[in-house]
Amino acid sequence: MREWFIQRLEIPSRTVLNRKIPKKAFFTQADLSTSEKEIFTSQIEGIYLLSVMNQQSMNSPVFQTDDYHYAEVVWIYVQLREKKNINRIISAVHKSIPNPVVLIMESSDGETLMSTCHKRLNKHDLRKVVAEHLIVTEWFQPMESDGVYNNLMNVLTISNLSFENLFSIYDDIHQWLRCEEVISLVGSIPTSTENREKVVHILEKVQENQRKVGQLQQEQKVQLDFGTKMDLHIKIKRQEQQINIQLQQIREWC
Repeated sequence: MREWFIQRLEIPSRTVLNRKIPKKAFFTQADLSTSEKEIFTSQIEGIYLLSVMNQQSMNSPVFQTDDYHYAEVVWIYVQLREKKNINRIISAVHKSIPNPVVLIMESSDGETLMSTCHKRLNKHDLRKVVAEHLIVTEWFQPMESDGVYNNLMNVLTISNLSFENLFSIYDDIHQWLRCEEVISLVGSIPTSTENREKVVHILEKVQENQRKVGQLQQEQKVQLDFGTKMDLHIKIKRQEQQINIQLQQIREWC
């Protein structure tokens, strides 16, 4: 399926490497624990360096600020033996490579997930980076010829991304993968960058309200006083109403 992804996303041939990386190469680089090494050994079939995008191969400048240094965007492809300890594998791959990584993982039954994570410079040691918010999609069938995940593949096609600099290329991918979460909420995703920004903004509010609902529900479970329980119930319903309003806004932009 690696070759299919290269063609489907129109990854420029001048950036494609598609070569296998020894698992041991990650052990020292990422300073993996004994249990993480065992997970890599037992649950990963193979790891591949799919593509390296840099200034020369993409004709996009390096991005350098006090917080970020993006000289390359690295695409890593992982073939799994089973869907276990997925989050630990994802985290280990991201922390093992200082450059921003677009991670594609393929399960033994042909499903796929994708992950990105912005990395800023460590102010105390400029040789190291600090991982920011990790984005991980749900498992999906990438080869469907229609449907919402086909739309996701369309917007991720390299020619549709921003080429202002290497940060903008990566951030475009990162923001589209953030939008993947709305598939489970409204069954679709935006198809324009303008609407994507609106959706991401509202999605953050939805997530905050969902956290509040969870907290209120936990309080309600342990509360013995009937009047207090009813008050919490009303607060939960208000939060749920806000979520429904926000989801309707998202539907209008998808």
